[in-house]
Amino acid sequence: MNLNFGANLKRLRRERDMTQDQLAEVLGVSTQAVSRYETNAAYPDIEMLPVIAGYFGVSVDSLLGVSVSESKARRNEYYSRFVLADGAEARLEILNKWRAEFPDEWLAVYNTMVAVGELPKEKRDMNMLRQIAKNALKRCTNPAWHDKLLFGYLESEDDEKTALDFIREYGSEQDVSKLNLMSGYYCGRDESKRRALYQYQMFVQTENIMDFLTTYRNVGDVREAINGCEMSLDILKRLSRNEDLTKPDMWVNTKLLSLLRLSNNHLFFDEREKGFEALDQAITLIENFINLPDGTKITCGTSIFSALDCVTRKGVVYSGGADCLNSYNRLAIFLNYENLPFEGKCPLGAWNFYPSDYVNIITEAKGHNFKRYKDDPEYQKYVERVKKAAGITERKNVEYILTHGVVKDPNGGRLCAIKAETRENRALLFILLEEPQKGFEKAISQFKETAGLNGVSKAEHVMTVNGDGEPIDPPREIAPLLK
Repeated sequence: MNLNFGANLKRLRRERDMTQDQLAEVLGVSTQAVSRYETNAAYPDIEMLPVIAGYFGVSVDSLLGVSVSESKARRNEYYSRFVLADGAEARLEILNKWRAEFPDEWLAVYNTMVAVGELPKEKRDMNMLRQIAKNALKRCTNPAWHDKLLFGYLESEDDEKTALDFIREYGSEQDVSKLNLMSGYYCGRDESKRRALYQYQMFVQTENIMDFLTTYRNVGDVREAINGCEMSLDILKRLSRNEDLTKPDMWVNTKLLSLLRLSNNHLFFDEREKGFEALDQAITLIENFINLPDGTKITCGTSIFSALDCVTRKGVVYSGGADCLNSYNRLAIFLNYENLPFEGKCPLGAWNFYPSDYVNIITEAKGHNFKRYKDDPEYQKYVERVKKAAGITERKNVEYILTHGVVKDPNGGRLCAIKAETRENRALLFILLEEPQKGFEKAISQFKETAGLNGVSKAEHVMTVNGDGEPIDPPREIAPLLK
């Protein structure tokens, strides 16, 4: 990327009638340093960029001379590479470059802190982590991101005293959540909304209790962990008023975690029948939820949580792209609330169902006992089954995305879906958009560039639709691309 930092800094300084000496004093650096900045002989530290931008009242992107479109494209590129990176070290390498180029990208800062915590203890640079956290928490003026950054840092901090010092310095004086603030506002104003918020709080606390039941082990007692999973599932049957654990409802996330943990714990004792029975139920629930028609109403099954009734809509999660190319990395079931005063979203973020969260647990054998069974032929049958159900590049899912208008061409042109696989066996769905009067020439060029960046090892055509969403034959120019 071509940066014009030096020229921009000189222009901003002169607009304020400042000398290099005066700017150096403001920034706390030497006059020689300012001179080197303005001639592009050196660049300031990453933490200094927001300080300089803030002093002159401009954005970091503007200071660096990055256009809005270029900035968006670069940020999307970094995000896509981060999502596809295999392992904490690979992710951290990308995140460090992302932060260096965009110091105000709080998503990159947050994930950097989390990635440090995912490294083996001997490889963690705790001083770097603390410095990143300290600089970010001082600079970040977005309350939601400020709290998330603090939680991200604490998740990776090993030293208790240092963690408590950070909490004292950067945490709020009072622990007042958005939900409590909203409940207080509606008290005496709108009792139905206040009651809805209260139901949501109780629902979240109930989910937390289930999470505790399914993960707690008394001195590593796996039998006790099995009892906890069974207790959680028994409570869920009562709450949902349905003995069938595979029926889609608002308890889907808690059911799936309970079933997968139960399966993993039974396999600890090599209790194959019970372990695979729980795994079968989990996958059946995923299949049933994905197959719900749009507009299906789902509930918690009990009137005590009636405010949480939702209507479903299937969609995809955007990964990145360019003018004539979009890429996606997972399916989603978006849940639209009928009664909560959240305008379709919870104040703590979108509360939807992402099948891939659980698919990855199964396909990547995330669980000590799943790992032991990873090559077992019977376990592999479940792997293939869940891939087929929730894979973003599966024919039926691609057909839904294109024919139901989940992804549209704003110009009303053809759409061509390409199934791609990276060297790390990660699947991506690329959708090429037709350029008016020029076909797919630009989309193909952008795909080649993106495929190289993402380490795509092979690609194949899934389907093409016309402007009305009707399947048609693939365009001729696509065939050479796939070779």
